[in-house]
Amino acid sequence: MQKYKLGKHEVRVCGKAVETDAGIELVHSASFIEFYGEIGKVSMKISGNADESDFAAYVGVFLNEGDTPETVWKIQDGLHHYEICWTSEKKNTVVKVMKLTEMQYGAVQIHSVDTDGNIKPTEPKERKLLFIGDSITAGYGVNGEQSDTVFTTKTEDVTKAYPYLTAKEVSADPWYVCWSGGGIISRWIPPETELPLTDILMPELFETGKDLDFIPGLISINLGTNDASYTRDDEGRKEKFGARYLAFVRRISEVYPDTPILLQYGLMERTLLPAIQTVAEECSRQGVKCYFLELPLMNKNDGMGTGDHPSVMTHKKTAHILKEKILELMDWKE
Repeated sequence: MQKYKLGKHEVRVCGKAVETDAGIELVHSASFIEFYGEIGKVSMKISGNADESDFAAYVGVFLNEGDTPETVWKIQDGLHHYEICWTSEKKNTVVKVMKLTEMQYGAVQIHSVDTDGNIKPTEPKERKLLFIGDSITAGYGVNGEQSDTVFTTKTEDVTKAYPYLTAKEVSADPWYVCWSGGGIISRWIPPETELPLTDILMPELFETGKDLDFIPGLISINLGTNDASYTRDDEGRKEKFGARYLAFVRRISEVYPDTPILLQYGLMERTLLPAIQTVAEECSRQGVKCYFLELPLMNKNDGMGTGDHPSVMTHKKTAHILKEKILELMDWKE
C-alpha cells in the first residue's frame, strides 16, 4: 500500500477548500478532492470537529463520476480511518470525496490516502459556476420530511439541491459559498422579534478576492429569503435590503468584471421579489452584467423537506429552469 499525504499535486481540489500542513480541509458545501488510478484498495484518514452528533459533517464518496454517492460518511470527532473500496482486482477508478454539508456544521480534514496503486489528479472541467446562497442552495432538509420538527445534518445534502443539479446538467465544476439562515441585512428571525440578526451576513462571509485562481463562467446568487423574515411589509427595511444587495453585487462584479451574475428569487417566498429584480435592473444600468430569474413558488404537492424547505422534486424542477437560463445566457450547448 502507498500512502499519499494530500496536496494539490496528488489530487484535484475543487470548491472552497484549504491546503494545510495536515492535508486538505474541505470548507464549504460541495468542496471535494478527486483522483484516479489503477487501484483496488483505497482508504483515507479524515478528522472532524463535530461538537454534537446531530450536527456532524457528512461526506459523500462518488466513484467513476456517478450521480449518487457509493457511500456517505458521518465524520466523527477526531482522526479516523475510512475505507472506500477493498478488492484485490485493480481497475481504472475515479474517486471523488465531497463535503455534503455546510461550513457551519463542522470541518472535514483529509489527511492522507492509502492505495494499492498510483493516483493522479483528474482534469478540471472547462465550465465553472459559483453559487452563493442560503439554506436553499445548501440542500437544507432535502433528505427530511415536513413533519420533522428538528433539523439535523443527516437531512442536508448539497448534491440534491437545484444549483448542484444544474452544474451537473451543464457539465460545470461547482464552487459554493452558502450559509443556512444567512442573508444580506439579517439572518432568519422569528415573527415576534423586531431587531435584525446580523452576526453572520453574506456580504461579510463572502471573501471576494481570495480565489482569483478560480474564475467562474457565471455567478448564481439566491439570497433574501431569510431577510424577508425581518423586512416583512416595512418599506424602509426593504429599501435598506435593496441598497445593501446592490452594493454586494457591485463588489462581486469588481472582482469578476467579465463574469455575468444571475440573481434568482421566489422559491420559498415572494415579498422581496420586486426589490431583487430592481437590484438586477439597477446593476445592469450601471454596467454590471447582471440578470434576474424569477423562480416559481414551490408546490406543496411536490412534497416538502425539513423546516418547510424544498423537496427533492422541487429542486429537480428548479434545476431545469436554471439550466435553461444559464445555457441561454452563456450560449452553451447542453
